[in-house]
Formats: sequence, structure tokens, C-alpha cells
Amino acid sequence: MFLRTVCRAQGAKAFHQNANVRFLATQVEAAKHGTVTASDTHDDLSNTAPFSSLPGPSPISFLLSNLPGGKYYKMELQEVLNSVRKQYGDIVKFPGLFGNPDMAISFNPDHFEILFRTEGQWPARLALDTLVYHRHNYRSSIFKEHHGLLNTQGKQWGDFRTAVNPVMIQPKNTKPYIPIIDEVASDFLERIHKLRNPGTNQLPENFEDELNKWTLESIGVIALDTRLGLISDKYNERAATFIESVKSFFQLAFDLEFKPSIWKIVGTPKFYKLMKVLNTITDLSSQYIDEAKVKLDSKQMDSTRDHEESVLAKLMKIDPNIAKVMAMDMVFAGVDTTSSAFTSALYLLAKNPDKQEILRKEILTVLPDKNSAFTVNNMARLPYLRACIKESQRLLPTLNGNLRCAGQDIVLDGYQIPKGTPVVMQSPALQKDDKYYPNAKKFLPERWLKTKEAGVSCPASAKSAHPFIYLPFGFGPRTCIGKRFAEMEIEILLSKIVRNFYVTWERPDLKFEWRTLNVPNGKLMFTLNDVEK
Repeated sequence: MFLRTVCRAQGAKAFHQNANVRFLATQVEAAKHGTVTASDTHDDLSNTAPFSSLPGPSPISFLLSNLPGGKYYKMELQEVLNSVRKQYGDIVKFPGLFGNPDMAISFNPDHFEILFRTEGQWPARLALDTLVYHRHNYRSSIFKEHHGLLNTQGKQWGDFRTAVNPVMIQPKNTKPYIPIIDEVASDFLERIHKLRNPGTNQLPENFEDELNKWTLESIGVIALDTRLGLISDKYNERAATFIESVKSFFQLAFDLEFKPSIWKIVGTPKFYKLMKVLNTITDLSSQYIDEAKVKLDSKQMDSTRDHEESVLAKLMKIDPNIAKVMAMDMVFAGVDTTSSAFTSALYLLAKNPDKQEILRKEILTVLPDKNSAFTVNNMARLPYLRACIKESQRLLPTLNGNLRCAGQDIVLDGYQIPKGTPVVMQSPALQKDDKYYPNAKKFLPERWLKTKEAGVSCPASAKSAHPFIYLPFGFGPRTCIGKRFAEMEIEILLSKIVRNFYVTWERPDLKFEWRTLNVPNGKLMFTLNDVEK
């Protein structure tokens, strides 16, 4: 299990301390001021050790430890990481297996800061090779010179990011979507009323699938400029095919990218199935975008109509091919991540009814009626909501840390980390460490609030934590480009559910496990009892 997750970390993919304190301290101090340079990291290399000497398991011992009878067999990921950290220290080398490069895993936030501060103009991370292969070899006529943000590096990535940044990351471009995302959330609430068991008010076993439909419906509004019809009672064959293809993509990619596979040598049945699935996603996305273009042209012809340009329209003005690729990347990157983050928040609120009630009182001030809608103004008045989401991502993060390929030759704890070496920044372990977050195991949204917002001071304030531990959307030029849209989707649906329902969890504790993401390993059978007013 751990083997699979480490391989996952290499794609989004899921230790001995050197006494050279002066060298590390110099680097960290420079990093804190944003001044780490190549000369800093090369200084006095005679007192440092090569990357090959970094402590860690050998390839054979690592494989054996994951087989039946091995020390890591069937062990939960965090238990494995805690064991590895205890044995080797705060930085460890993991062997490259099945064609993957050797990598380092760090548990030191000072290392995270050094990596981010030295990543350069074009930060690099490992790509999904199957997706790269499909776009380069199967559908090069569609993608042409633009292969998106997920799997490109260097200038190619930089040029694409520069083109889409003004449309994707400016707050003013998310605001026009508040009413339509509110509409999607309201439709989903109606769906919930129909899904609940009429006797117990408990949600069905397949609620996770329903959440994925909500997520894709929301992304479709933004990326494809259309309602896909996924949360309506009316069956939509094309929309159903689309979401099934996206689900199949994640399942097949996990097997091919993060488990032992010979697809790079010989095409396997799963590989060809994945190529077929990607063809379907590409074709359907193209259809949606072509239809959206017809509607956009119609709007432009009607000069008397007052309308706000959509994200898709703005991207198409830049380059129709860029618009198409960006739309597909938003689907790939946004479905599972957003639904997983939402599940974490809803579960922790269900387990902490006192915090849920504080949140409900805040929401009632902006949504006084059950059918009240969100606006740009009232969305800004929900600090406790955002604190709840932050705290849920601290305790149950969607991603198992951040990964960067070192942007230049650096030194961490006296060990040389050559340029291009993948390094996983294992922040989830630190986010639940009392050293950095007092009362770390407790769900305390107040830790993220200013005193005037909380109304009371919080002794477990997150302000004192290292600033490079909690980075759920990454840092720097390669920060998640869909961050603002994902946050808006989660905030609106979570608010409307808490406004309308008392959410409880009446089953054994829900387990979360690292597969491609930190996802619930169980049935999301929440109980939702109606709020009377």
C-alpha cells in the first residue's frame, strides 16, 4: 500500500541529521528573505554529503517491507511515514522503482521553504506519463503545441500559464459565477431531499458518486460554459458517459501510474482502455466547447444583450486551443480534489456539532431564509465558514503534501539535492503535530480567525505555525490555478447544507486513506435532519 502511495506522490502524483548546522541556517535565513541563490547552495560543498548517501531503504528492502509479512504490509500510510521518520530522521531517500527516479521525502518545513524559494521561474514536478503519451501520440492534432498545465514543464508550461493566469486567478473573474454555482448547489439540495431515506433522513451508500456529479456539474459551468445535467432526474446519456469516463480515467491512471506496470514497454489492456477513455473525454469536451462557441458567437451578435463574459469566452479570445486544453485540465484536476475537500469539511462538522452550530448561526446572518441566495456581498461575510474549511484541510488534507523537482542544486541538512531531484514535502504529518499546531488533534476553526472575528481569543492560534506547512493549494508560480473556483464551490454548497440541515454522523468513525487523494474509505451515509426555519 505504501509503495503505491509513494509512487503516487511522485506523479501529483499519496535520515540522519548532519551536523553542518551553519550551512543549513544560512540557507534558511536567506530563504526567509527570498534571497536564496545558486551561490548560497553551492557554498562549501566539501562539508556536505552526496545525495546517494542520504539515508533510506534500499530498493530490495523497500519492496520486501511491502510484501506479506513485511513491516509495512497493510499499514496505513501515516503510520508508515511516522515509522520511517523515526528510523531515519527528517529527510529520507526513497529508491526509484519501475522506471521512476529516486526521490527525497522531507518532514522539515525549513526544507519546504528552501525548495519553494529556489524553484525558479518555471517550477517543475513529475507528470502523469499516460496523459502525456495520449496528448503527444494519440491526439496531437487536437492539442497541437498546447499540452496544458498538468504535464508540461519549463518554457512551454510558463507560456501557457502566462496566457491563462489573467482569466483564472483574478478574484473579479470568479464573482460572476456566484449566482450560477449557487443555482447548482440549490439543485443539489433538491437532489438530497429525494436521496434521503424518508424514515431515517440518512443519505444513501452511493452519496460519494452524487458528490462527484455535483463537482463536475459545477466545473462544467465554469470550464465548459454549460450545465451538464448531471444532478437532474432526467437521464442525459452524453453527460453520463462523460462522468463515467472521468471516473474511469482516475481508476486506470492510478493502476498504470502508481502500481507496477509494463505499459511503457508493452501496451497492456488497461493502457489501451485508458487511451480509449481519454479519447472519449477529449471528444466530448470538444463537443461541449464547440457548442459553447456557437452560443458565444450568438451573444456577440446580439449587441443589445447585457452579459458578463465567461471564463471560456475570455480564454477563447486568447486562443481556442488553449481554451479547450484548459477546460480539460480543470476537469482532470478539479473533480476528485473538490469533492474530497468537501467531504472532509462536512464530516468534521458532523463530528463536532458545537462548531457546526457556530457556523450555522453565522450563515443565518447572510442566508436568513432557506431559499436565500448568495451574492458577492454576503459571500464576503463568512469568516467562520472559511476557518472551518481551512481546519478540515489541516486535519484531513486532500493531497499528501507538495512535490517539487529541485529548481537548482541545493543542500538540505548537509546532503546535496541535485537539480531536478523530486522532493515530497510531507506537510500532513506536521499539520497534526502539537509542536506546530497546539491541540493539533482537535477540530478548532477558531485557530484561523483574527480575535475580532472569533469574538474570543484562541490559545491554539495558527498564526505561530511555520508559514510553509499549511499550503493546500501549493505556493509560488505553480499554485493551483483553480483555487478560487474550488473554494467558491465548497463554500457555497457547505453553507447551504448547514443552513438547511443538522448534519450528523451516526456510524463508526469514517476512515480516510491515500489512494490518488486522501479519500473516505467508507460509505458517506450522513444523516441530514431539516432545520425548521
